[in-house]
This record gives sequence, structure tokens and C-alpha cells, in this order.
Amino acid sequence: MATSSARRIWLQAAPIQTATVVIIHPGSLNLRLGRASDTYPVTIPHCIARRTTYQKTEPWINRPECQHSDVKALQKYGLKQSEEAVASRPTSTGEYRQPTSQKLIYSYNNNARGQVTDVICPQKWSDTKQTPFLIGEKALHIKPSDKFRIHWPMRRGHLNLHDGPVGTLTAVMEDLETLWSAAIQTYLDIPIKDLKIYKVLLLVPDVFVHNHVKHMTDILLNKLGFGAAIVIQESVCATFGAGVGSACVVDRRPKKLQWNMVGVMSLDVSIGCFRGHGFNPQEIDLNKVTDCNIMQEMKESYCHLDQDKTGIQDHSLLIRKPQQHIVKYPVKLGDEAIIAPMSLFHPELLGIIGPQLVRTQGRCTGDPEDPHDEFYLQMTSREAKLSKKKDTTESKDNSELNVMDDSQHQTQMDDDSNDAPDTLNVTDTVKSGRRGEEEETEVDTETVLQLMGIDQAILKSIERCGNDEIKKKMYSCIVVVGGGLKFEGAQQWLQYKVWVGMPPQYRLMLETMDVITRPKDMDPTFTCWKGAAVLACLDTAQELWIRQKEWKQFSVRMLRERAPFTW
Repeated sequence: MATSSARRIWLQAAPIQTATVVIIHPGSLNLRLGRASDTYPVTIPHCIARRTTYQKTEPWINRPECQHSDVKALQKYGLKQSEEAVASRPTSTGEYRQPTSQKLIYSYNNNARGQVTDVICPQKWSDTKQTPFLIGEKALHIKPSDKFRIHWPMRRGHLNLHDGPVGTLTAVMEDLETLWSAAIQTYLDIPIKDLKIYKVLLLVPDVFVHNHVKHMTDILLNKLGFGAAIVIQESVCATFGAGVGSACVVDRRPKKLQWNMVGVMSLDVSIGCFRGHGFNPQEIDLNKVTDCNIMQEMKESYCHLDQDKTGIQDHSLLIRKPQQHIVKYPVKLGDEAIIAPMSLFHPELLGIIGPQLVRTQGRCTGDPEDPHDEFYLQMTSREAKLSKKKDTTESKDNSELNVMDDSQHQTQMDDDSNDAPDTLNVTDTVKSGRRGEEEETEVDTETVLQLMGIDQAILKSIERCGNDEIKKKMYSCIVVVGGGLKFEGAQQWLQYKVWVGMPPQYRLMLETMDVITRPKDMDPTFTCWKGAAVLACLDTAQELWIRQKEWKQFSVRMLRERAPFTW
């Protein structure tokens, strides 16, 4: 499906209208969308609430992987590792941190009582009359008595498929279509009937499922009716947004860490640390989404990774609920404020054990709409190589026959049946070699597929690069995107851990080592979206567009031909 010369000329001549390019960046927690001409995207919670009689909501914080008998022992081990790491690193003045008194903090927080203030929270409950569904912030502020169920179409970087209600692929796709359609009409003020004159750029994770990307592209081009679409990976857009030519990109979001691993969180550790030190307000119910948002705000406000911030500090925690009086809790916080985010480097603190904590990019399993995929090409090229090798062997045998005498010729003619075993031996050798490669791949995969800290994930991933020059480039520039590493002092901690863990020879080779957590002083949650906006304006990206007519004719084959990554 090579681009014709006429189409190339048209693409070069057509001006790029950034106001007609919509960029959609779906995430596990937030959905970011906007025009390429916008300065920043619109950010809303990536969830939808539908009216139903089944009101049980999915667990937002409490994960089933934490429900095992060894959870306390594992968390105790992670706590010890985190405390030793904090105590062993000096502050900016060269001194070492002194641990705070846990008994004093526990005694004070345990006796603290909430003070009901005269201020009423301005947030109101969402109006659910005469509406079958709500999206975004409105979905999070529905009265518990209303018969609505909140569903998150994406969890930890992938589609939220499960065995419960609305957990099938069809149901999740319907939620995505409804959610994206309502968001485009509400926040971008674009009628659905006008989307045929708009283009869309969809950001997908670097670790993706081929079938999921296919269905999301089908929603944009077939269901919503966009005129054209580009599907691109987040890491590529991150480099454009950060303004760097090459970098080791780490996508750290509130519900995932993407670098061949998924599922690291620090919110549940923050809650455990607060409760472990006596703070356990009766107004908080972690089975309610509104209360989980309160704990999320506490984590973002009070947790840090600043090595210089020591001692016991007094804080006032405010519990805000819609149309209710704000409750104020006086609390003391010590080392737990820095220990909780240390779960990024010591995931044992999470107490998580399970088979699906880590995911790596797998091969496409094939699609009936794409018969000439990589498996077809691989098999045909392999058969061609074997056939060529067989022809070469037969030609060599024939040339030897011409110089032999009659007796040798007769003997050779009698032994013609040996040609078949020679060919079978070659095939067996190839197959055995292929099996060996698969076995090696499985062994390597098993070695990598373990829950590890963010620093160890970076080190192991860079060490798997092809040569020293690429490794040097990756070590010299590390870009962190997403909203999960916005703690104060996180940049210094990550740089310190990677520097200590890297092989000594690379320390001598590096001139500089940059760990970028706020590219161009911009919110890291916008980096990928902003990079996609830059990419959409480039002339070199115009040949990546998949037209609606092409998608209807060739379907997923267009992704294999046009996607700027290995499909």
C-alpha cells in the first residue's frame, strides 16, 4: 500500500490546519483531549456512570493482589528497605536524617478528633435527573443513594476487561465510544456530524494489545466518523514534548509505571502509613470514590521525597464532601511522608503478589482481517530460504556427478534417497535453532518479568540496549512523564538511585546526566499530549494519516502499513 506520487504531492501542497486536528490521550485515571492549536488539553476523569440497578462499584484502591497471607511480612520487609535507603543517603548539607519518634506521632494522631467547621464545601452533588449517564467530574460526585454505577474503561494502561458486569470487550468499547463522544461535544464544542472534516491523533501505550488498538481506531473512524487518524505511541510523543532527540522515557502515572512493568502505586501505601501512625478518620470510606479522591489529595499534598525535610511537622487535613461542612483534623507527620513514595523504589512496601503485575509487549496473535501479516511473511520468507538452499544443494550434487566415474556415478544414483534426509536435517536444524531462540526469549522474559523499583526497571531496560553508544545516550537523558512522580525531590532521588546502580564504566563516559521530570517547566501530565500536538504539525507526519475510506476497505492492515511503530 505504497503512497502514490499524486497523493504525496497533494499532502505536501495541502496546508496543515491545526484547529481541525483533535488529539486524544486516554489514560487509566484521566482523559486528555483538545485541538492541536490549544495550549493545553482538557483533562477530565476517564470514567462513565450509567444508571443501573447493580450499584456495586469496582475497587479503586484495595487490590485483590494484596489479599494474601504474606502481605504483612512483605510490607515489613519493604518498610525496612525504605527506611534504610532514606537513612543512608545524606542531605544537601552532608548530614544524615534522624528518624522521627513513631510513638509520639501515633499517640498524638490517635487522640486527634475532627473539628466540624462552619464552612460548607462548595462542591455540589451531580444532577442525575433525566440523564442515562454522566462522565468526568460529574460521574464522581453522584449521591450514593442514586442508582448509578461508575466504570473506568481503562485500568493500569489497558482496557478494563473483567468477569463482572460491563467487563466484556463489547461493553468497554461502548463505554469508550459514549465517553469520548460526550467529551468531544461538551468540552471541545464539536458536533458529531462535523467530525468528518476533523482528523484525530490517538496516543496508545508502548505496551499495548493489538486487538484493543484496532477497536479504538475503529471507534474513531467508523463509529465517531473522523476523516482520518494517526495512532502513535506515548514515548515518541514524550520526546517531542520534552524537546529532546533521544531519551529513556518513563511513563509514571497514578495507576501504572510503564517500562515493561505495570501496577506500582503509592496511594495505598500512603493510606497505610497514615493509619499506621494513628490517623484513621471515621469520615473516610475507601469503598466510595469521593473518599478515595480525598485520600488522593492528601497524598499529593503531604507526601514528598525531599531528603532535607526532616523532623515532625504539624498539618491540618481537611475532609471535603459535597454540600457538607468541612471537617478539620490536626495531625503530625514524620518520616511516613517520605516513606510512602519510596514504594516507587521498593515495591515490596505495596505487599502485592500476583501473576499479572508485570506486562511486556507481546507479538500480534494474528487477525482474520489481515491475512498477510508478519506470520505469513515470516513463513513465506522461511520457505523461500529453504527452497533456495535445497536448489543450491542439488546443483552442487549434480556438478559432482559430472566428474565421477561410472562406478561412482552408479553408487551415487543408488544413494539418491539420501537427498531427503539432508533436506530434513537442514529443516530440523532450523527448527531446533528457532526453538532455542524461543526458549532463550522465554528465559529472558522470565528474568525481566518481576516487580521491581523504578530505578531497577530503568537500569535493566537500558542494559538490554544493543551497544554502548545507545546505552550512553539513554543514561544521559531520562524523561519522566505522567502524574505519578510529582513528589517534591523525586528528581534528585531518581537521579541518585540510577547513578548508584549503573555500571561504573558509564559514569566515566557520561558528560552529563539529566533526569527531566518537568520538561520545559510544564506539567509532566501534559508532555505526551503536547508532543502529539507538535507531531501533528510536521510535514513528515502527513503520510501517517489513515483515511476513513482506507480503514473501511483495508481495516487493521492500515495499522501495519502506516503505524510509526512495529505492529
